[in-house]
Amino acid sequence: MTELDFHSLAAADDFFVVAMPDGALLPVYELAGPKGAPALLFGHANGLAAGSYEPWLRLLARRLNVFAFDARGHGGSRWPEGALEEVFGDDRMAEDLLPLTRAVAARAAGTPLAYAGHSLGAEAALRLLVLGHAPAWSTFIAIEPPIFPTPDCRCYAMAIGIHVHLLRGTARRRRDWSSPAALFERIKTVPMFRHADRAMLMAHCHAILRPLPEGGFRLCCPPEVENMIYRVHGEADTWSRLGRITRPVEIIGGDPATPQNDWISSAMPELAALLPRARLATVAGTGHMPMFEKPDQCAGLVFERLGLI
Repeated sequence: MTELDFHSLAAADDFFVVAMPDGALLPVYELAGPKGAPALLFGHANGLAAGSYEPWLRLLARRLNVFAFDARGHGGSRWPEGALEEVFGDDRMAEDLLPLTRAVAARAAGTPLAYAGHSLGAEAALRLLVLGHAPAWSTFIAIEPPIFPTPDCRCYAMAIGIHVHLLRGTARRRRDWSSPAALFERIKTVPMFRHADRAMLMAHCHAILRPLPEGGFRLCCPPEVENMIYRVHGEADTWSRLGRITRPVEIIGGDPATPQNDWISSAMPELAALLPRARLATVAGTGHMPMFEKPDQCAGLVFERLGLI
């Protein structure tokens, strides 16, 4: 097994590394569920890491064998040198899901393997499908997929405004912190996290900070990488190609009526309408981070979509 020097989900029951064709190394963390339970592969949001979701993933592990990975540029992953727009391109991150799926399926010992992605993790999976790939997922759950809309969409103006703000913010993101607690105090009042469960937010702060030899902590995802992922996402043509996806897609969205909502929750009904076989569920009273705000309800939705309740 290839050794990596940081684990975003250090208390996982098992850990392994999957190598990508370009040399990137992605850590996968297993939270063991009941014997013989179905398997779930989970992909996280941009700037987060697998461990950001640890309390919620442990809820899922009550009925599932959960495998969560750090995407390239995040958590304990390693990635090759090269132009950022190539190393972190939309297609590259989407196609990372193919070797990850094969590796987890080999460990799942013939049990059904579903995929659930949040934000970037959902966007990458939808991109993979519009590229014509057919990963062997028994069920696909997309939680708040930020597929950038075309100009004819109702939420386009809102999306453009927030996207520009996001690019400016990530370009000047602070990368060094004295402690996870200091980061927690800084972000607990940020609109996206203002209503987050405390345990979820603290897990996130520990998962995205790597300790430095000289003391202090540094963001695992460099701000320039987070910025580039947002940039290439905004330029992708995935929205206009969603009609090509013929497999069922289970979509879970936040509530467009909440104050912490951004364009993504507002876009979910239009996005679902473009997919020939989509089903949309909305988590009332939540924004883009529904599992941070209502972890039990979101876990229940996943179980329901997988036929476990």
